[in-house]
Amino acid sequence: MRRELDFYPTAAWATEALLERVPIAGRVLEPCCGAGDIVTVLNASDRIREVHVNDIDKQWVREPADATNARYWRSRQWDTATPDWVVTNPPFGVAHKIVPLAWETARVGVAMLLRLTYLEPCEGRAGWLARHPPDKLIVLPRISFTGDGKTDLATCAWFVWCHNEPVWKQNELCPAIEVVPPPSLAPGRMFDEVTDAP
Repeated sequence: MRRELDFYPTAAWATEALLERVPIAGRVLEPCCGAGDIVTVLNASDRIREVHVNDIDKQWVREPADATNARYWRSRQWDTATPDWVVTNPPFGVAHKIVPLAWETARVGVAMLLRLTYLEPCEGRAGWLARHPPDKLIVLPRISFTGDGKTDLATCAWFVWCHNEPVWKQNELCPAIEVVPPPSLAPGRMFDEVTDAP
């Protein structure tokens, strides 16, 4: 049974793995922030100037909006706060709607935590993926999104798209596909619980 509104928090180590491998900086939008697990890690980075948040669930933000709706992306006052990056763990069932909207909005790039099966050229995303293959994949160990040590049935990765040629295409020491080893956490502890909302 799926959780209500597909609320599956992201372990801190997964976001840290992204920031270690991609030079995300400036203004960041987290459009599916939930309890703020990704936001907490982003805010701890000295490269990131500010983080704007959104979620569909009113318990997490003051003015909730549906990130699958193009009106949300168009209604924001991006003239003064255009995000350099959009970084999120979107609900997988609607990611194919959110990714293109994030791509159109972000000035520098997009990083989405998705199942590797997102690469399958299914109806709804095949055409967009053919025109916009990800610039980088950061393949992660299986994540416990439920906090009880049980992992997801599919491997996840950070899918990264950049508007300009990313540094890893210019430097062979920065591969386009990276595999992250399991985090060195205490036995059975695959999730760092975050209790504070953004």
